[in-house]
Amino acid sequence: MRGIKLFLLCIIVSFSTYAQNNEGKTHKGQIGITFSSFGENDVVRSQELIGSASKSGDSFYTFGINYLYKLNNTFDVETGIEYSNHKIIIKPMVIPNMDTYSPNYSANLSLVNIPITLRFNFLKYCFINGGIIFEMDASTSSPIDGQTGIGSILGLGIKYEFKSGLSVFANPYIKAHSLVPFTSGDNHQRLLESGFRFGLMYAFK
Repeated sequence: MRGIKLFLLCIIVSFSTYAQNNEGKTHKGQIGITFSSFGENDVVRSQELIGSASKSGDSFYTFGINYLYKLNNTFDVETGIEYSNHKIIIKPMVIPNMDTYSPNYSANLSLVNIPITLRFNFLKYCFINGGIIFEMDASTSSPIDGQTGIGSILGLGIKYEFKSGLSVFANPYIKAHSLVPFTSGDNHQRLLESGFRFGLMYAFK
């Protein structure tokens, strides 16, 4: 597992280094940090199983190192590497006519994501972004089905660029994890997420 994480990190670092070395020959790029939270997460499946414990999302946060590559005045491509932590609430099954009581409890789910999204810029300060997410379930003991696979993201944002090369953005979004899971099985559980992403970027000169 650690080897996979290191491999993914090396890919991102190599990509960023390549981009920096070629900035003078192509278009301007930006690198920065992002944080996501202040929303909702939930666990869904196509059909609930009778007699099983119910699971729902409680809270989450995501930290990322992201790279933005400017294709032209209208379109940008964004990628990077992100770490997410989701708190899941498990409600045990209640057996009818039984006096026993099992309280709800929580468990954590960790994900490592590589997003590849396209930004459409409009009205100078606004953009729409969407794309796919390659994700790896990094949990040692996941409370739900493994989320390793391919997900998707769609959002709407506002941005402001300073003359110094710094820029900031706010990006409300919805994200669906493990739409295409890499594990076999029917009725796969999927994590749905909606929240706000904030970023601080710096443009290469």
